Amino acid sequence: MQLSSILLTEKSGVALVTLNRPESLNAVNDELRIELTEVLKELEANSNTKVVVVTGAGKAFSAGADLKQLKSLYEDFRQSGMTAQYGGPELAQAFFSFSKPIIAAVNGVAVGWGMTMPLACDIRIASQKAKFSAAFVRVGVTPEFGSSYLLPRLIGYGLAAELVFTGKIINADEALRMGLVNKVVQPDELLTEAWSLARIIAEQPTEALKHAKALLLGGMDAGLTQWVDHEAVIFKERMESEEHYQAVLGLLAEIQAKEMSKRSL
Repeated sequence: MQLSSILLTEKSGVALVTLNRPESLNAVNDELRIELTEVLKELEANSNTKVVVVTGAGKAFSAGADLKQLKSLYEDFRQSGMTAQYGGPELAQAFFSFSKPIIAAVNGVAVGWGMTMPLACDIRIASQKAKFSAAFVRVGVTPEFGSSYLLPRLIGYGLAAELVFTGKIINADEALRMGLVNKVVQPDELLTEAWSLARIIAEQPTEALKHAKALLLGGMDAGLTQWVDHEAVIFKERMESEEHYQAVLGLLAEIQAKEMSKRSL
């Protein structure tokens, strides 16, 4: 599809998805939402794509919802009485059903959706310039994109409540201390760091990665005893896969090569 709000590049199994509305700090409008949904669907179906990195163009990751569009929608509602339609669950579902690892490379301001969308990613790396705010109540709305589920599980209920109830802005170091992000790096190192991590992940056995992600996500909902049994079933299936066998052969070959190298010294 022709893209205008998203940039997409792919190399060596890694897809870089860039939110590309820098003039509006990558605020989310209908166009960006639709394009991002379609891009994720395409990458899910593309067997060459192993890992996805999501970042923002310009100085922001995303300033959240497009406030001009929200204003217009409410004015239309006041005049017509028709329910305001702002997107839907399709984009969130595209993230939550995505079977491959996603890394959020948060390069700058991440407000509202700009903060909650990375929660739907598996790993979050932030630039020192990143700033986060769950600014929903400040504009009279409530958390979305699964954030009322994910945020308390990620950083604990108390910290999640503080961020949501106040809408305060926190910097990258505070986000790291809370556990909101995995790592903070210098701005000029962000994409290099994200790409390096993505390449390491992309080199792992593909089907094993998919099953591992599904287990980690599913485990947040399940009881421990139930999930141990489910893990055992998946583990047995992987043990019987050709992918597993080839990975073991590869590791054994590496070990043998290292031993031979030591002997030759």
